[in-house]
Amino acid sequence: MRAVALLSGAALSAAVLTACDSGATEPPFLPDTSPTPTATATPDATPTVTPADLEGFRAFAVHVEEAVRSQDADWFTNMATVVSLVCPVNYPTQSMCEGVPEGTVVRGVQTGLWRSEGQLQPADEFRASTLQYLSSLADPVLYAIAAADRYVGGSIGGPALFAVVASADDPSNTTRVFEFVEYGGAWSMPLVIHVTNTADDWLSGKCSDCYDRWERWKDTP
Repeated sequence: MRAVALLSGAALSAAVLTACDSGATEPPFLPDTSPTPTATATPDATPTVTPADLEGFRAFAVHVEEAVRSQDADWFTNMATVVSLVCPVNYPTQSMCEGVPEGTVVRGVQTGLWRSEGQLQPADEFRASTLQYLSSLADPVLYAIAAADRYVGGSIGGPALFAVVASADDPSNTTRVFEFVEYGGAWSMPLVIHVTNTADDWLSGKCSDCYDRWERWKDTP
């Protein structure tokens, strides 16, 4: 599994876990449950990408909204995809690999700051941090949903769907983005993006690097 990248080729340098051009320098991510492999395109072929199912995600997102409003960290933890990473000695930015021998396998949920590097976070720490986040929201809401219809590389390849969560009274300072994918009718959450000074990218609906389609969630003030 490659490092997570949410953006199109022109903006991969701003990805959460930036996908490298050379496989030798990429952190080797291994999915605990691998999606069905797809055929490799020939050099002259143009890969066909099916747009993200925003309509299907719209139906699923009511469960995201329920979990947000009830501040249900267990729901998000159960939805999260836990992946394994084989630690190389020269990957010091991955905190779980610090001080461990090369070849050590660590497991966790992929999280990251928007437009920065990401980290694997152990599942118990992920649940605790998610609970802390949800509990801090004075008026927790599902603010918007969005879809990236193009191939973006990274752990899922794309397309991808996103739930934008915030507190209705102060969205600019409370935004967090949860990425969802669907395989064979089952939804999972491979990545959580912590948004700091660039929340407007996800609140405005105007960030072409972030997504191709964006909808303000129904009844959100």
